[in-house]
Amino acid sequence: MRARSPVPPSRSPAARARRFLWRRRHLLAALCLACAAAVTVTALRPPDPPVERVLTLTGDVPAGHVLTADDVRVRDLPAGSRPAGSLRHPDEAVGRPLAVGLAAGTALQSAMLTGPGLASAVPAGTVVVPVPVADAATARLAEPGQRIDLVAAGSDVTGVEAEAEVVARDVVVLAIWTPESGGGLLEPGMGDVTYLYVAAGERVATVLVGSSAWAPLRAVLRSP
Repeated sequence: MRARSPVPPSRSPAARARRFLWRRRHLLAALCLACAAAVTVTALRPPDPPVERVLTLTGDVPAGHVLTADDVRVRDLPAGSRPAGSLRHPDEAVGRPLAVGLAAGTALQSAMLTGPGLASAVPAGTVVVPVPVADAATARLAEPGQRIDLVAAGSDVTGVEAEAEVVARDVVVLAIWTPESGGGLLEPGMGDVTYLYVAAGERVATVLVGSSAWAPLRAVLRSP
């Protein structure tokens, strides 16, 4: 049998591969440069800043509304900016009613919810009392955990100027609710009213309920 003639060097697989690479050398060089640039950018890019999870509301929610999974979402905030005591997981809030009305994007805290969360924030021997406060500027300064005095002004009740009377001293603010407009049991024309949920002894709570039934009270912040 006659021996098969060897394949010419120019037609061998190795030669064809070399020709293929040579013809596409510019494309390959561009790909190599792109890969090198991507690696360099990745190496030089600063690491993502640390974040903390926080549970927020997806929309405006009124007081008493029982939260569902659609009402809340988890957001990442820069480390150190998460409000103290805020919740992190939907399971901590879903199925529980709000103690106060809140706006979309609010970071949820245990004291904003009725049930075990609000009860756990109440000092021993006290009860939760919703108190209408007419001084919105002062009410905005009050934050959950702060201690305040509540004052009834004689002119608020009788329309005649009289000395103000402190009806509650050193009560703890648990939560804050600002409705869209004043009203309810209070006389119309009172202006905007903010409700402070405070922890007070039973006797003081009775006085607060009686005093606030006539007119909103005034809040006075106490020094730490």
